[in-house]
Amino acid sequence: MSVHSPRGRAAFTLVELLVVIAIIGVLVALLLPAVQQAREAARRMQCTNQLKQLGLAMHNYHDVNKVLPPGYGGTDLRENPRREWSWAPRLLPYLERSATYNQIDFSKASYDRPSGWNVDMMDDPNVICNYKVIRSEYAEFHCPSNPEDLAPTQQYDFGSSWEISQSDYAANIGDHRNRTGIGHPASSNPSVTTGAGNSIVQPRGVIGCLDWSAKFRDVTDGLTNTYLVGECVGKWSTFQNWGAMSFATTAWPINYRNREFQAGTLKATDWDYAITFRSFHPGGAEFLLCDGSVRFLPETADGATYRAGASRAGQETYPLP
Repeated sequence: MSVHSPRGRAAFTLVELLVVIAIIGVLVALLLPAVQQAREAARRMQCTNQLKQLGLAMHNYHDVNKVLPPGYGGTDLRENPRREWSWAPRLLPYLERSATYNQIDFSKASYDRPSGWNVDMMDDPNVICNYKVIRSEYAEFHCPSNPEDLAPTQQYDFGSSWEISQSDYAANIGDHRNRTGIGHPASSNPSVTTGAGNSIVQPRGVIGCLDWSAKFRDVTDGLTNTYLVGECVGKWSTFQNWGAMSFATTAWPINYRNREFQAGTLKATDWDYAITFRSFHPGGAEFLLCDGSVRFLPETADGATYRAGASRAGQETYPLP
């Protein structure tokens, strides 16, 4: 009589294998949103820290110059053309970029460059010019949640052969009355009823476009109640870049029509929408306040409350959202 040893199971059945695969799929589906949320939380924290660094730089600049850095314009508004410098390049010494700052000649236009310019000159250390500085990319001005890059792009008021690197942070120029009639006039001057404030020497915000900026003592609404800088998407606006100008207003809600800009159905030249504060953070955007603190404001914030934070001396009584 022969004796047979028991044999073990050789493999899973098809049903068991399908059950295991299904369980793994469910676990991945449950874990993926949590991983994505954790990554976005880390990106948002980095964005917050970058804005805090900009806040320190702004305060250090103010301590030295007794005024905030101005934007878009030369020292003489009668210049033609104006020199078109944003507030951002003026902060370079306070962001540990003194070597780059020392290459700038603010007495010349931001787009000044040698004749016969070509892109290869960007890598030539013997070529020093303003245009080379504003065409370079600066990671500290790029929100990590923004999938768009900082690659140089043609900007408003510049010829087709001039391209400027992008910025995801815009100065608070104030409020303006949008095309539906909602909002305040861009200036306290009663004769100014239209426009975004970029053609006004002293708009309602804290940094203008005609070589003007406020002193902290001018912010009578309170430094803790007034925006200094907020997020933007530079690639979606020809009025928001690193070197020449970057401003935004609160005339439209935060993240207004983001999907249409992302889809390309709204253009970067549509100024009324393009100069809105916006971000890729779900549900809102980060703002640097004049006191140096950073707050995340929801896109669902009440309109009047949100707009109130853009004026430096509007005497509004609304608390920030």
